Amino acid sequence: MKRIRIPGLLDIVVSADSREIETLAEDPKLDRAYRDLSLPLNRYVLKRVRKALQIDGKPLPTVAARDAEGRATAQSALWNRLNALAPHLSEGPDELESLAAYVRGTGLADACGPLVQQVVGRLFISDFEATSASWNAAVVLDKAPRTMNPVLLAWWAVTKRVDYAKRLLSRMVGGDLAGVHAVGIALHNIVSGVKVMRQLFNDPSERIALSPKAAGARCLFAPDSVLRQPTAPVRSVKEELTTKTLVLLKLQAANTNSGNGDIVFLRETWSRCPAEQWVPALLEGIWQRACRFPSKSASQGDTSGCPFAPPESSD
Repeated sequence: MKRIRIPGLLDIVVSADSREIETLAEDPKLDRAYRDLSLPLNRYVLKRVRKALQIDGKPLPTVAARDAEGRATAQSALWNRLNALAPHLSEGPDELESLAAYVRGTGLADACGPLVQQVVGRLFISDFEATSASWNAAVVLDKAPRTMNPVLLAWWAVTKRVDYAKRLLSRMVGGDLAGVHAVGIALHNIVSGVKVMRQLFNDPSERIALSPKAAGARCLFAPDSVLRQPTAPVRSVKEELTTKTLVLLKLQAANTNSGNGDIVFLRETWSRCPAEQWVPALLEGIWQRACRFPSKSASQGDTSGCPFAPPESSD
C-alpha cells in the first residue's frame, strides 16, 4: 500500500495487493458516495470521474453509492440473469462464431472491439448492432474518467465528445445505465482477454494444452482501478483512513500478480460485478468454438500431431 499525501490538498491511498484489496473492498465504510470534497486535488479527481460516468445526473453502476436507491436490487437482478445465460455460453454457441474466427486468426486485429461490443450489447437489446461510431464512443468513454491530457480534455470540452458518446450508447441500449457501462466501459476488459486468447491460440503447444476453462482463466482482465472513499474513519490494513482519503484499488495489477479471480470481479463484496460468471463463460465458449471449428487455412496445413495447424496471424 502506498499513500500520497499533500496536507490540505491531496490524500490518496493506492493498493495493488490482492489481500489488501479484498479487505478494503469488503469494508462497508469504503463507499462510492464520495461526499467529502474538502481537499482540492481529491475534489478535482472525484468531479472528473463522476461527471464522466453519469447520464442526466444519474450515475453509472460503477460509481453508484452502496445505499443508492435501487442499486442493490438492479445489481442482483442482472447477476441472476447473466448467471442463467452462462452455462449455454460456455458451450460455444453459434453466436460466438465471429469471435472464435477472430481467435483463430481471421480478420484484422482491430476488429475485436466491435465484435465484443455486439455480443455484450445483445444482453440488453436483442438486435444490437455495433458500428464504428459505437466502438469509438466506447473508446472515448473508457478514457474520459482517466486521462489527464489537457489538450484532449480541452478538445472534448469544446466538442462535447464525451456527452455525445454517452448519449449514443444510451440510445443503443434503451437507456439502461448498466447497459451503457457494459458496452462503453466493461467490454474493454473482455477485448483485452480475447486479444490474449488469439495469441494463445496461435501457439500450437498452448492450443493443445489449454482446456476452455484454463484458457478462459488466462484471459481474465480486471478493471484497471476502482475508487472508494470512507464514509467514516477506517483503520484498515496499514493506514488510518479519514473521510477525506481517496482509496484507489488497482485491480488489474493485483490480478496480474496473484491470478485471483475474486479480485477481477470483487466477489463476496457489495460491489461485485454482475458478470462474474458470464464473462468466464464467454471466454470459455469462444475457446471451445475456436477449437471445434478450425479455419480453412488451418485445416489444410500439416497438423503435426495438433488438432490443426496454427493460422497466420494478422496482429
